[in-house]
Amino acid sequence: MNKFLTILLFFTVTNVFTAYTQSNDESDYKPLWLRLDDAVQLVEEGESGEAVYQFRKILEKFPGNPESEMWLGFIFDKENEYELASKYLELALEHKKQLVILEDQYQILYKLSDINLKESNFNSYAENLKSVIKFSGEGPGNRAIELAMLNVMEKRGYDKFIELYRPSSRISVKAFGLLGKYYYEKDDWKTAIKYLMWVTGSIINTSIEQIKLLEPDYNFLVEESTDKSLDNVFDKVKKYPVLREYFSNNYFYEYFYYLGKSLVKANYKESGSYILEKLYIRPETGKWGSLSNPQ
Repeated sequence: MNKFLTILLFFTVTNVFTAYTQSNDESDYKPLWLRLDDAVQLVEEGESGEAVYQFRKILEKFPGNPESEMWLGFIFDKENEYELASKYLELALEHKKQLVILEDQYQILYKLSDINLKESNFNSYAENLKSVIKFSGEGPGNRAIELAMLNVMEKRGYDKFIELYRPSSRISVKAFGLLGKYYYEKDDWKTAIKYLMWVTGSIINTSIEQIKLLEPDYNFLVEESTDKSLDNVFDKVKKYPVLREYFSNNYFYEYFYYLGKSLVKANYKESGSYILEKLYIRPETGKWGSLSNPQ
């Protein structure tokens, strides 16, 4: 009887050990991309604790893997563990050259800036947003061009600014907008204008390109006698749901409002009032049109 129990115990322990080893083998010998995919799936299923364990296991085997560091940062941010989140996100930035998708670096910077804002670390908030612009290579490029843009806007109007410069950003649109609002709230009107004219111009320019796809004969030209070109863009945006959604998702009317107010406060009253009037007369601008009431 004792001999039978001994044999039974041996096989039981052996089976458990074998199952544990096989389970570990399955995980440890999967390729990195598959292990990352499995861990991300855990995040999407709400299994944060198990996801953290899996990402840390990946880092034990692949030290400095930026995707794992990025996702750990995202998880800890969601758990309000901001110090840990920032630590992992900063590590991911240090190893950004190893990112499979290089544009993930912008997600990391945006998330870091969001954490900075939650912690009232405003200097780091602004610097991380500026890093998005710097690394993306988007924007006017130098101070001389910025001054030329402002000069056109002041003397010839916002429409002419769009026609001549056609600003364009994709990755950094959000960064330009947030920085414009940030400097507006700091009462730094001229710096706010720099960012706000670029973000609103980029949104308008992207919309013009989309209108051309929808209406091949369309062309944006400033009609000096009627000054209807910007109104025409707004009419097209109102007409097409895809453009209405794009304007809404990128907070165009909000940033356009802050641009108008910044111009007025910086003593560019004519160009600022023009923008605020455009907002006020159009019902689709919502509260930003109401706030633009000249009275």
